[in-house]
Amino acid sequence: MGELIVKSVKYLALVFMMLISACGNGASVDDEFYRNKMIENMKSAGHWVIGEGASTFAGGGKEAMHRKLVDTWGVSLWAEPSVETDRYLARFIIHARGIAYDIHDLYRERIGDDFYEFWLIKVAAKEWSGERGRSVFFVTKTQDAYGKREILKESDQFIESYSVGDALIRLPLDDMELLYDMQALLFPGNYKNSDLKNRQVVMDDKGNIIFVY
Repeated sequence: MGELIVKSVKYLALVFMMLISACGNGASVDDEFYRNKMIENMKSAGHWVIGEGASTFAGGGKEAMHRKLVDTWGVSLWAEPSVETDRYLARFIIHARGIAYDIHDLYRERIGDDFYEFWLIKVAAKEWSGERGRSVFFVTKTQDAYGKREILKESDQFIESYSVGDALIRLPLDDMELLYDMQALLFPGNYKNSDLKNRQVVMDDKGNIIFVY
């Protein structure tokens, strides 16, 4: 009987050691899987918000957006969306498992029957999430401010202008609210070819947006 117990203990110890080895450095395989899965889910959800967020919000409000994000990607809507307000063309904040996306429609210009827009996603992430803080830039096209959008360009480097035929659309970099929303100083790696990475724009105690340097 005693020999049987010894053999059982040795077997359990061997299984335990095999499990530790399989996890690699003691990390959970499940944790790694879900971390990577959520990073991809957030990317997909961010693209959906840019492409269909405004139209979904217009048709069903915050609840319609929330249900789509949760049911499809396990992502939550963090705050009340802003669509066609005095302050924002559109702004959405989504989050999941230590990752947050602050999504802005920065600028819109009409050419012919279409609207062309510059969008920005600012990514904030906890260290354990596996994601990294950064900015991602987009150019979109739509025929309606509340309609669906086609993503024409995506880049991890600042997009200052975009050509449409013979027309050139430029972000108005003298717009202080736009500069404040971009927070370029916090994401210098995404503004390598722009002086904006060296400019600090803040809101003072009176609510005025100003350059610090």
